[in-house]
Amino acid sequence: MPGPRLVLCLGNPGPAYSLTWHNAGFWTADVLAAEAGVSMKNAGLFAAARLPGGLELAKPMTFMNESGRAAAALLRIHDLTPDDLLVVCDETSLPLGRLRLRKGGSAGGHKGLSNVISCLGTDSFARLRLGIGQAPEGVDLADYVLSKVPRSQEEEASLMTHRAADCVMKAFDEGIEAAQDIFNRDPSQA
Repeated sequence: MPGPRLVLCLGNPGPAYSLTWHNAGFWTADVLAAEAGVSMKNAGLFAAARLPGGLELAKPMTFMNESGRAAAALLRIHDLTPDDLLVVCDETSLPLGRLRLRKGGSAGGHKGLSNVISCLGTDSFARLRLGIGQAPEGVDLADYVLSKVPRSQEEEASLMTHRAADCVMKAFDEGIEAAQDIFNRDPSQA
C-alpha cells in the first residue's frame, strides 16, 4: 500500500468530551468505522479496529496530552514505523472546515501531537489537521478546544469530518501526495 497503514485519531475519551472541538480526530475515526461497518474495540491504551483493506484505525484512550503512549504501543504491536503512521487532530490555526495533510513537521503548539513526537522520538509521520478556527477573543485556548461545538456550526463540523475520513482513505489507497492534491484545497473553491 502506498499510504499510511495506521491512523491514530486524537481526542479525549468519555461522553463529557465527545462533542468538543478537541475531539475532531475521534469524530473522524467514528465516521471511518461507521462507513466500513466495523466497531472499535477497547484495548486499554486505545480503542481500535481494522478497516477493510487492512488499514488499522485507533483512538487513544489516554486523553489528548498522553496520546504518544498509544501511538508507540500501536506501532510496536503492528510492527510499524512512524512512516506508516497518520495522526488526525484538530487545528485552531485553520478556519473551520479546512483540512491540512502533511508528511511531517512540528507540533505547532498542539499538545497531543507534541506528546506523539516526544514518545516516538521523531516528527517524521504524516498528520491530518482539521480546522476548528481560532478561539474567540478573550477565550482561553484550552477552554475553547474543550468547549462544545455550537449548534450553528455542527453541520459544517460534520461535513469537515466526513471530508477528513475521505482524505484518510485516499491517502491509504493512493498515498499522501494524492490526498494532499485534493483535500488541502479550500472546500469552498472546489
